[in-house]
Amino acid sequence: MKRYLLLILSSLLFIEIAVAQKRVVDAIDNSPVASAPIFNTTGNVVGMTSFDGDFSDIPESAYPITIRCIGYESLIIEESKDTTILMLPSVYELEEVVVSAKRDVLKQTFYVREYFTLSNATDTVSYFLEHMADRYVATSEDIKFSKNSLRNRNCRSYVHFKVENVDSVAYESEPSFPSFLSIVQFINKEFDTQKFFKDQTGAAKLYEDKGKSGTTMLLKQNENTLTMVADFLADSKDHDYSNLLLKMIGLSMNIEQLYSTFIYEANDSGHYLPKDLIQTGIVMEAEGKGKLFRLMLNSKTPVAINSSIELYVVDREYLSKEQAKKEYKDKKSKIPFEIPASVPDLDEATKQLVKRANALKNDKPV
Repeated sequence: MKRYLLLILSSLLFIEIAVAQKRVVDAIDNSPVASAPIFNTTGNVVGMTSFDGDFSDIPESAYPITIRCIGYESLIIEESKDTTILMLPSVYELEEVVVSAKRDVLKQTFYVREYFTLSNATDTVSYFLEHMADRYVATSEDIKFSKNSLRNRNCRSYVHFKVENVDSVAYESEPSFPSFLSIVQFINKEFDTQKFFKDQTGAAKLYEDKGKSGTTMLLKQNENTLTMVADFLADSKDHDYSNLLLKMIGLSMNIEQLYSTFIYEANDSGHYLPKDLIQTGIVMEAEGKGKLFRLMLNSKTPVAINSSIELYVVDREYLSKEQAKKEYKDKKSKIPFEIPASVPDLDEATKQLVKRANALKNDKPV
């Protein structure tokens, strides 16, 4: 009798898990939408999709949820009943970049949104940051100008504290917590996709490369864009990573998910350069064990860390090597904020955070 009861309970548990599993796919070609961060009604990152577009660990209390993914229109899901969720690809319109003679360096300017959430069972600290950033990429290996790392040229930070039953906000022109913008890594050399798509015909193409602990890279192309999703932990043991340097400064954490996404303007040749980049982003899920993480929440146990960074190309300009050197030396001037049309509207919770924090900054009643 006990064996039959266990069998019934196991079957019910399997059914519950199967029902809970969701899959996010492209509404045009039905391919998976990978590494899409998921936000709850308070604007906190509460999960992300896998390389297969799946997610299953979002509680009912978090709904309605918002799924955001670079390259797609944001989508609000009111209830958890749908098992397959369709997302519409974004439409991009970029001006052609004309390369003049003796223009050796590509300067790219980005508008950046960064979401960062620390949470335990009872408390949450959420950051929403906006950046303007730039970088300089040499157009050939003959040009000795290695300044292709991203530089933060302007920032504003909004913080929402829900700690020990106190709800408060703050505005920071200089963030009190280190931005994860520095972990964004670009593809700085040209690359070719023909070897990946050589046996595929038609506008929609898909390629997947496997690693030791998961999919290393997912390439997806349609008529308008080429999307590359990379899993930094695909070859890591147990699919996690700990950084010794962070541990030494009290920011010890185990990174459990770390994905980057690059979106390029699609072309028929399959040959891509840094200038073809439209948008990029990175999402991270980790467990914070360091004393600084625990201090922020007054927590004796590890805290959950979720981060999502979206970078949108605002401007592309070719400079001579001399011009690039001169501009790069100017580290004091700030780039004014410019939000391109391709950036989706903020969710309502983040809008309210920005409104409350700006009112506090300006000494106005909230």
